[in-house]
Amino acid sequence: MSDFKHDRVLPFHLEGKFLGFTVDRHSTPKYLQLEVATGQLRIKIAKQSRFRLGSTLKPGDRIEVFGEQKFKYETGEFKLKADRIHKLTANSDNDSERQPENGKVKIVACYKSGCLKKGGSKLVSVLEGVLRDRGLGDRVTIQTTGCLKRCSQAPNLILKPDNISLNNMTPEAAIAALLERVNEHFA
Repeated sequence: MSDFKHDRVLPFHLEGKFLGFTVDRHSTPKYLQLEVATGQLRIKIAKQSRFRLGSTLKPGDRIEVFGEQKFKYETGEFKLKADRIHKLTANSDNDSERQPENGKVKIVACYKSGCLKKGGSKLVSVLEGVLRDRGLGDRVTIQTTGCLKRCSQAPNLILKPDNISLNNMTPEAAIAALLERVNEHFA
């Protein structure tokens, strides 16, 4: 039997303009509409990514989407499923997006066993020390959370309000990314 008669799964990486979401019955984003040079695409969003996207992307934002494309042999269709979405630039009509909610940058740190075993606890301690030493406690908060579904890339952080995922973080790299974000938001 030929390999061509089976469904094929390949990675994809796309950049384009975010047009909007299709939501499920709980108003959680399930699909996103992406405008690329060749037209518009409807891309399913992986479950672990859905909860944090609803308030972060606005129509007109330029985004980068990573995931898997599956070619269904029987139907001849391609199905796209995104597992990572990064905002590249905000819609120019939406300058308020650059201002952190309630005036603070937030670090969301995975505090489940996979991240903790790979240095997550030490990473949070170092970040707390840097915030204290630099007097940034009024500008940055740290929140621990459950699994961020990137266990193989632990330890993991998300910098808000931009929802920037930081994976495989060393304390030095996390500090540099954090200070860059603070400087952008409070310059």
